[in-house]
Amino acid sequence: MKNEKIRKVRQEERMNALKFIHVTAPIVTALFLFLASAGYIVYRMVSDYNYNERWKDYDECGLG
Repeated sequence: MKNEKIRKVRQEERMNALKFIHVTAPIVTALFLFLASAGYIVYRMVSDYNYNERWKDYDECGLG
């Protein structure tokens, strides 16, 4: 009797853990992809800005 209750409680805990994983995994994945995309966009903006600043003098003298 007591073992059956313990087994039932453990099974419920496992099911709750699986539900939690099924709910949070897509949210965490979406958040990670969003942050990675935003970081890449910021990186490209800074990289392009630095590139343009480096060659700005040559554009002004007509070599670019």
